[in-house]
Amino acid sequence: MTEFKPPAKADLTRFTSGSIAGRQDRLPGPLRELHRAVLRRFLATGAPPTSRWLRQAAADAGLDASALDELAAADTVHVSHGVVAVAYPFSGTPTPHRVELDGLPAAYAMCAVDALGLPAMAGRDGRITSADPHDGTPIEVSVRGGTWSWAPASTVVVAGRATDCGTGCGSFEAMCPNTVFHADGGSARAWLARHGGLDAQILDQHSAVECGRLNFGTLLTGPA
Repeated sequence: MTEFKPPAKADLTRFTSGSIAGRQDRLPGPLRELHRAVLRRFLATGAPPTSRWLRQAAADAGLDASALDELAAADTVHVSHGVVAVAYPFSGTPTPHRVELDGLPAAYAMCAVDALGLPAMAGRDGRITSADPHDGTPIEVSVRGGTWSWAPASTVVVAGRATDCGTGCGSFEAMCPNTVFHADGGSARAWLARHGGLDAQILDQHSAVECGRLNFGTLLTGPA
């Protein structure tokens, strides 16, 4: 059975413990800087870096080819078919969550919380477009000068984790497909009722933005 709580009782620690920020903090300094280089490349181009670019960036940082495996083992960067497929918050392939930050190319986020974390990570205003997976309702979220606007105004976020994925699953497998925007709480509850096997919570708008900030806000600005 899928478990969820109403937005008013959001417990963010359920979805920030073991976060990408914590995983980055635990990386050795040179590997942490390589991870940041991947994120900056995504920001600058809106496109996934190639594995060739990543190997060269590793070499420039004094790291050998094993750096790619170490990033994958830490569930920070995953390469597939010659390109970076996952570098939270970025997706190397199209997802429902498209993010347009001011002055930068559009990019795709891995999930709803990742999309909400991108403005905090980059320090820029922007716009997120997505869709309710229950009925296809278009979702648009924007931030300007610290003020967030949501359409529909009743939009919520489901943060969910698959309970049957096993301990070897990365966040891109266990959480990202199940962390989505919904047009309102009723749609979120209906979607959850049809998706068993999730440890899930419906987040109100403030909680969802805060979850994004906690997960991604320091990825480019933390200690070297």
